[in-house]
Order: sequence, then C-alpha cells, then structure tokens
Amino acid sequence: MKLGTFVIGGLAGAAVVMMVRRNRIMSAVASNVGGQLRQRMSDMKDDAIEKALNMKFASSFRRATSKAEHMAEGAMHTMQEHDMDHRI
Repeated sequence: MKLGTFVIGGLAGAAVVMMVRRNRIMSAVASNVGGQLRQRMSDMKDDAIEKALNMKFASSFRRATSKAEHMAEGAMHTMQEHDMDHRI
C-alpha cells in the first residue's frame, strides 16, 4: 500500500468522525449500528464457544452412548436366551 493512500484514508476517516460527532442524528445512527455489531459479535462468540465444547465432549458422549447401547443389546440377548431355555 502506498503511503499517500494511507494518509488520504486516515484523513477521510477523521472527517467522517467529525461529521458524526457534530450531527446528533448521525451520532444516534452510528451508536445504534455499533450496538448491533457488538451484539452480533457477542452472539457469534457464544456460538463458537458452544460448538467447540460440543465437539470436545461429543466424541466421549458418543463412545459412552455406544457402550451403553452395546451393553443393553447384550442384556436383551441374554434375556431372550433365558426365555427360550424356559420354554423348552
């Protein structure tokens, strides 16, 4: 990036800030937009944390669930064999 472009961008940004500070309507609009951006960023952060935690614990939960299902299937199979033995 050229230094001249950087300086012009800085001056344009400063001019916009001065306009917003002097005009109450523009100041209110900028405040509203800033509040909405802050809320959306907070929501995205919360979503990212939730997804990260779900990924971390989901694999161990799946293993525990799979083990419990396997044990339940074994118990059902044993009960069925037991019923078959008593019928004969």
